[in-house]
Amino acid sequence: MVEERTRRAVLGGIVGASVLGGALSPVGDILEQFAPLSGGVWGAATPDRPSTVDSPYGEATVRYDEEGVPNIEADDEQALYYAAGHVQAIDRGFQMDLQRRLFRGEVAEVVGEAAVETDRFHRQLQFKEAAEATATHLEGTVVEPILDAFAEGVTDGFEDAELSIGFQLLDYEPEPWTPADSMLIEKIIAWQLTGSFWSLRRALLEEEFDAELVDELYQARMDHDVPIIREQYRTEQYRIDEAEQLYSDSTGERPIESRQRPSGTVDKELVEYLSAYEPQENLGSNSWVVNSDLADGDAPILCNDPHLGLQAPPVWYEMHLDGPDHRVRGVAFPGVPEVVIGETDFAAWGFTNANNDVIDFYSYDSDGDSYQYGDERREFETREEVIEVDGAENETVTVRSTVHGPVIEEAEQEVGVAWTGHAATETTIALYELTRSKSLDETLDAIQKFDIPSQNFLYADQDDNTLYYTVGKHPIRQPPGETVSWDSPEALDGDGVFDGSRPEGEWAGFEPFERPSWDGFVPFAEKPHALNPEYLATANQQIIPDDELPYYFAESYSDPYRAERIYDLLDERVESGAAVDRSYLGTVGRDVRDGRAATIVDAIVDAVRAEDDELQDAAATLDEWDYRMDHETEAALIFQRWTNAYRDELLGEDFEEAGLDEEFYPSDGRVLELPADSDWFGPGGRAPVIRRALRTALDTIEDNGEETYGDMSHTGLIEHLTQLDFLGYESIPRSGSGWTVRNFGTRGPWGGSWEMQVDLDGEYRAILPGGNSGRYYSENYSSQLRRWANGEYRQLSREIDGDVETEYVGGDQ
Repeated sequence: MVEERTRRAVLGGIVGASVLGGALSPVGDILEQFAPLSGGVWGAATPDRPSTVDSPYGEATVRYDEEGVPNIEADDEQALYYAAGHVQAIDRGFQMDLQRRLFRGEVAEVVGEAAVETDRFHRQLQFKEAAEATATHLEGTVVEPILDAFAEGVTDGFEDAELSIGFQLLDYEPEPWTPADSMLIEKIIAWQLTGSFWSLRRALLEEEFDAELVDELYQARMDHDVPIIREQYRTEQYRIDEAEQLYSDSTGERPIESRQRPSGTVDKELVEYLSAYEPQENLGSNSWVVNSDLADGDAPILCNDPHLGLQAPPVWYEMHLDGPDHRVRGVAFPGVPEVVIGETDFAAWGFTNANNDVIDFYSYDSDGDSYQYGDERREFETREEVIEVDGAENETVTVRSTVHGPVIEEAEQEVGVAWTGHAATETTIALYELTRSKSLDETLDAIQKFDIPSQNFLYADQDDNTLYYTVGKHPIRQPPGETVSWDSPEALDGDGVFDGSRPEGEWAGFEPFERPSWDGFVPFAEKPHALNPEYLATANQQIIPDDELPYYFAESYSDPYRAERIYDLLDERVESGAAVDRSYLGTVGRDVRDGRAATIVDAIVDAVRAEDDELQDAAATLDEWDYRMDHETEAALIFQRWTNAYRDELLGEDFEEAGLDEEFYPSDGRVLELPADSDWFGPGGRAPVIRRALRTALDTIEDNGEETYGDMSHTGLIEHLTQLDFLGYESIPRSGSGWTVRNFGTRGPWGGSWEMQVDLDGEYRAILPGGNSGRYYSENYSSQLRRWANGEYRQLSREIDGDVETEYVGGDQ
């Protein structure tokens, strides 16, 4: 048995765990004498797959290829997904149970008092209730049988193999899996990608600082942004029926200056409390597609690398499924039966985050028991729940709701939360139909059902179609006492806190924890999309310029450097007349030129050369640099250390005086591209700030004994969910930054979590940042890590590979 103090050390990683990667809070000192496990827990650390399993759904076979990817065959769908659940439980069971416990608010039950606060937060946001509503809604649909079979397979998988190290360390056994648990995973993913508290932080910043200074530092759009749908596709006829423009003739522009903002308020203590539970702001992704003519082949090529948090084991689980009427290979989130990103015999597809604003916040005139709602006083819907606490007295949490949704309470203030994920949703049906689609029309029918999260969907098929579509439900905010259409200029923007007592900013047709009518949402046909573009790229940038959209879409987008670089590389190749083939697209995917550097390095050099001799060597190194974040270069190291120091030099003192920490800092792009005459620099201007930051950076480099960028950018930053050092990965230098196409953010860390390139007329290549197994001593625990770090891909077979390792037999269907 692991001694108690080590068990408590483990909980630090678990309490702060983020499902989309890594830990969000430090664990403290891990006991250095605790060595890798062996002996009695060998089975907990290695795969323990039975050779024969009695399946209630009939025959299936599982073959594992050399990378530990299950290749599953069955002539019955339920038999197929029972086996899929079974292998997921064996390979990733602890990861699945951890994320389930975290978002159900049940971590304290196995780790004790330190988890009570995080349990309280997740219970108040009622993720479990949203998942249960979705599972109930899916009863009687096409996916109910596979959800049932998958859940039964997971439960039996927990029992049929030695439980993994995480369960052993915390000394507990998992409960049976249910379809609602799989739907909870869907809600978790959607929350991590769309559940931003930025509206609250923005409202607080405007109270603490001059509004013009806030606008300057937190500008919603950067001037050099490159839209996903570029002008030639916005001005041509490219709707699905190809008979109309993207928007109807009656839809006029909605100028930004005429848009109305919310009028509610929120207290600092509440914002600071919520910020501790916010998903990572830096998560992003890349995708691009080229048609067959440009690829010089008979079919298009599609590439996708979602940039999510990096952890051991990875956030994705690779599967190859061959059922009675479909074959699909790609990745799923552990705990989910369907492949989310991948390829079938007919098509390939991927997703990137659209930055669609699908969450709103409401403040109230409240006395704690009731709140004003229009002309009436309403009681909060309230219930008490007991949080079971290991080793201590149980705690009671009050869970409350308003007409808008769950209520978060802190510092005697309530804020209501309306989020599309709190509805009963049909994304699972969308994925089921997508993986079985045999035509573009069937694909379009499928993605209309994709409710959450909001995403950029990119697609290519064997009929030589390419497609971009913005998917996910997008709400229209109503002014108080009015009902407006989706394209009405009277609709409110969502970048603030609404006054829920007026009421203000409500979504027509939305009812929390029920299946909404979605009446007050943008129609599918009116969402940005492009049919058969020659080539198109997404990198979380602006989709269409705001003044061309008839509705409010997003508070802000990612810094545009990745999008600019991808389009520059594709444009250059297309203009040259050379084929945009898989080999060239591999080069695009491995590009590490950092657009941030191009905007500021000249200013750094000028600031140093003008007045400061002691920094000349560093200035010369930067001056000769090609802006590539190569792990072997000194310049990339100096630049990244300088960037980190520059943010603190510029903002640290002012933010500290306002009682705000770096969680409130703007993006790097907004900081680095501040005008040189900005008041944020103070009376001395920008140059002194640049020089102070460079001195700090060089001191940090010297103190750390660093010589090249790889000394600070490496795979050793990727931690196990428990934060136990020995369960992490080895340290391998890694090129790229959070702002390069080949993506690796050291502050997360985050980066390419599944890097995929599919030539529908050629090779299918991909790589995981680690390995497909979650068992520490498995040869597939980190078998892909070095290749991922070195910028390599592995070739994926479209055939069922490997020797039969497990046979599923029997069962009454």
